Amino acid sequence: MDSDEPVQSARSTIILFLVAAFALDWVGWIIAGAQSGWVIDESSGIWGPLLAVSMFGPLASAVIVRVTRKTAVDAGWRPRIKGGVRWYMLALAIPPALTLAGSAVYFLFFSGDFDPEASRFSAAAIAQLGVGTDQVPAIFAIQVANAVIFAPFINMLLAIGEEAGWRGFLYPAMREQMPRRRAAILTGAAWGLWHAPLIAMGYNYGSDYLGFPVSGIVAMTIFCMAFGTFLCFLRERSGSVWPCALAHGSLNAVAGLGMWFSRSAGGTLGPMPLGLLGCIPVVLLALWLLGRLGAPGADIAR
Repeated sequence: MDSDEPVQSARSTIILFLVAAFALDWVGWIIAGAQSGWVIDESSGIWGPLLAVSMFGPLASAVIVRVTRKTAVDAGWRPRIKGGVRWYMLALAIPPALTLAGSAVYFLFFSGDFDPEASRFSAAAIAQLGVGTDQVPAIFAIQVANAVIFAPFINMLLAIGEEAGWRGFLYPAMREQMPRRRAAILTGAAWGLWHAPLIAMGYNYGSDYLGFPVSGIVAMTIFCMAFGTFLCFLRERSGSVWPCALAHGSLNAVAGLGMWFSRSAGGTLGPMPLGLLGCIPVVLLALWLLGRLGAPGADIAR
């Protein structure tokens, strides 16, 4: 048997996963986009359910590959809570900390965009909930507590669909073919580019920014490479995809908090951690973690 055959087989397995993951969701997004005028409206009857279902595309792709190629990649489905609580605590704590730090960096550069009164949040609370101005601070506190403490666990049930694919299959498969650092970076790049059709239809950043949609796709990919490194680190240390799903769910819950203090609608720079300025703390954390991923004894727990 040719010694290169196992390597080629492993690479073809990775390629099959990527083709399936991109095709399953891109086809649905493009069809929905054609029907909605290439604009995403999450309140519509199409986009709301579709975005939720799309999060399970990577999981479905991993299942397809595992069944058709009979690969033995460890999916990391065991929660491994015993002895691993600290990884779940980090999964909860790091996304809010990065969001706060990223917003601070953004407003440091764009101080004129900072609204200490959180007027956009106040107006929405008064209009949607019918509360008085004096009740807004209490509503704000409840919303923040929910985003930081409770919502991550609910969001985790959707985020597991992505994490079971990206960190549960692709990353372990790639790290068998290359160093952990490169595997983490490339997994994040694939995750970021997977969002491209959504970004091109105004998701996350809108459409009123310089270089639309290319600069938005670039910003999203950079963020996913950086935050994905943190998720790969959790995968390595915990041996499970569940801390990754919890961190992903936490990010989805808190990413927009900085927007409440923005006078503008935000964009590719911030204040969300997905912006080029907002993600600076995420990138710095990723650079530090890449060193940790390359350290001895960093293998995925079995």
